[in-house]
Amino acid sequence: MTGMQAFLAERVITGERIIPAGAVLVQGERILAVGRAAELAMPAEAECCDLGDGILCPGLVDIHAHGGDGADCTDGTPEAVLTVARRHLRAGTTSLLPTTATAPLEEIWRAFDSIIAARAEQKSGDGARLLGIHSEGNWFAVAQRGAHAAELLTPATPEVQERLLSYAAHLARVTLAPELEGALNLIRALAAKGVLVSGGHSDALYAEVCRAMEAGMRHLTHLWSGMSVMRRIGPKRYSGMLEAGLIEEGLTGEIIADGYHLPSSLMKMAYRLKGPEKLCLVSDAMQASGLGPGEYGIGGLRVVVEPGYDVAMLADRTSFAGSISTMAQCLQHVVQEVGISLLDAVRMSTLTPARIIGRDDVGRIAPGAWADLVVLAPDTMAPRRVMIGGGWVNT
Repeated sequence: MTGMQAFLAERVITGERIIPAGAVLVQGERILAVGRAAELAMPAEAECCDLGDGILCPGLVDIHAHGGDGADCTDGTPEAVLTVARRHLRAGTTSLLPTTATAPLEEIWRAFDSIIAARAEQKSGDGARLLGIHSEGNWFAVAQRGAHAAELLTPATPEVQERLLSYAAHLARVTLAPELEGALNLIRALAAKGVLVSGGHSDALYAEVCRAMEAGMRHLTHLWSGMSVMRRIGPKRYSGMLEAGLIEEGLTGEIIADGYHLPSSLMKMAYRLKGPEKLCLVSDAMQASGLGPGEYGIGGLRVVVEPGYDVAMLADRTSFAGSISTMAQCLQHVVQEVGISLLDAVRMSTLTPARIIGRDDVGRIAPGAWADLVVLAPDTMAPRRVMIGGGWVNT
């Protein structure tokens, strides 16, 4: 798109505030201006589009998504990564971190190469904007492995760390258990290269989390899921990673808000303790997202999606194995079922995740940002229309 477009809506949510009777000016692929329609100078050459009662928001930002439409970002092909990106773009996610899962190391490196290739090959509008690699695994505590196969969990040896760090220019985020041997050195090295280090699938005690923060860890992966909580050692009680995440100012966090992984009470707790500036929503979607019931694989394990259940489970039903939701469904859930305000829910789905990974060009409606937008229905919060780079997506 090269022309100028003006979009009018009863409500514009920028990511930080609500503008009634608002307007957004788009020049080519970028946002030019935003404000009240009555106060914004409309260039005569602008093509106007009235979105009626639709709520105009930034495109949703998912910093933890594994798959969709039968593809997984660990499959090891650029086409699989782009299939995932296309599935989530149709559902209103305009930016995402393609996330790899625990696998044999050679498969992980191949998956990294495929994500890099997919980013290079991706044409404007061909799926959600790929913001970099999120590596989830293999450096986890066995006791908190969740849907990651125990036999594939490997130590971060100096050789492995060197190989991982060779991808630093493409890594946006790495999730690891900070209490494992060698983890603190790895955290320091990743943080020094600008990679977001996230604690997860961890059995760390509070003091170990604090040491990891001193080394550069800044975020926690899917609160409550795959992390230690308060436990008694002898006569004393010790806080775990969860408690550290909820009260430490230096940590941001994320929740899988699909209505299965966490009850509303825990989502409310995280929201009240962290606030919308430090807590974001993620889908943690796996390959069944967009497909529904059936049998699938993730991280070397067999998982199932049962009829009537919008979540994946291990075949033995002992653990969830990822969500099949989208960011839009998570946003709907926290507004309609958890009772979080629309403004804060949008912020937790756009601006906050973007800022957590250090991006200011997505997740907000502001001059200079990408013209990635979503129009929500005012009654259901479901996406009506999706735009990326100034062009509408065929959904």
